[in-house]
Amino acid sequence: MKTLNRYLIKQANLTIFVIVAALLSLVSLFGLYEELDETEATYGFMDSVSFIMATIPRRLDEVLVYGVFLGYLVTLGRFAETHELTAMRAAGLSPFRILLALAPSLLLWVALNILVAEWVAPNTDRTAETQKIQAQFGAGEQGVEVGLWMRIDNLYMRVQAIDANGDIWGVTQYQVDDRRNLQRTITAEKGAYDPLSRQWFFSNTTHTEFTAEGTVTEHKNVWVWENEINPELLASSAFLDPDKMSLAALFQQITYSDQENVTTHQIAFWSRLLKPLSYIGLCAFALAAVLGPLREASASFRVTIGIFAGLGFKYLQDLFAPAAIVFDLPAWLGVSIPIVICYLVAARMLQRQV
Repeated sequence: MKTLNRYLIKQANLTIFVIVAALLSLVSLFGLYEELDETEATYGFMDSVSFIMATIPRRLDEVLVYGVFLGYLVTLGRFAETHELTAMRAAGLSPFRILLALAPSLLLWVALNILVAEWVAPNTDRTAETQKIQAQFGAGEQGVEVGLWMRIDNLYMRVQAIDANGDIWGVTQYQVDDRRNLQRTITAEKGAYDPLSRQWFFSNTTHTEFTAEGTVTEHKNVWVWENEINPELLASSAFLDPDKMSLAALFQQITYSDQENVTTHQIAFWSRLLKPLSYIGLCAFALAAVLGPLREASASFRVTIGIFAGLGFKYLQDLFAPAAIVFDLPAWLGVSIPIVICYLVAARMLQRQV
């Protein structure tokens, strides 16, 4: 049995590697075409190639789950064509036992996805976006212009630029009361973060208080702002969309950002957290399809069906996630519905084969 398991894993991993490489090459070519369509004269061909190379980890994160699904579909389909799958079933291997044999392979690809999505891709994406902005618009002495807005309870803050050291420039804070009446404004030339004390040190600040008696303005050379928002969080907010952030960055955004407007971050958070379940569901669906309606189909037909099934799963995700925002549903529910549908369809198809 161990020999059979090793054989299944080897064939599946080899097929998945080839398919993922093909998908990654394809989406990278499409991405390069989009980058070449940029209109800025300072953003040339080599800048586009550099951006595509730096964002390959993110593209790998996006295509890996579908590459794994297609890989299992093709591998199991090939076993069905050579009657090896029939021999496995005749030897007493149930569909669940076949899925269990593929579990080490599945865990390997899930672990790779987690490694890329959580540690590699966010850093390379942030670097790529920063370099792209610098190539398109240049970077002044005060760093890269971002025009970032953030809200923390009743505090609104705008950051004009972020430099390579994580210092922020052109900071403006607006403090309002519960009725949204402006109470004070604070402007600062520069802000530097101290990770030990978890404090921001703002220089050349101007404090303006708005009271019933009038307006009071005060200038300070140094002002300390105690807040756990760090440069990494600000950089992620400035350069990365929610679906490109790590789980830790998403959690920070949900914790410290506007609690009335974090739905997109919550959806991205739950999508990332539940993604391993998508791998298992699609793997079960691949086995169910091969044992059932696609048993006698040709390899090209299986690939075609697999592509449409993968697209269908993605479209379901794209449909139910925004629906959670529209109908004010919990983010986890909108993310989990497509996964549950995949499990139910796979379970129903496998029941007929037991």
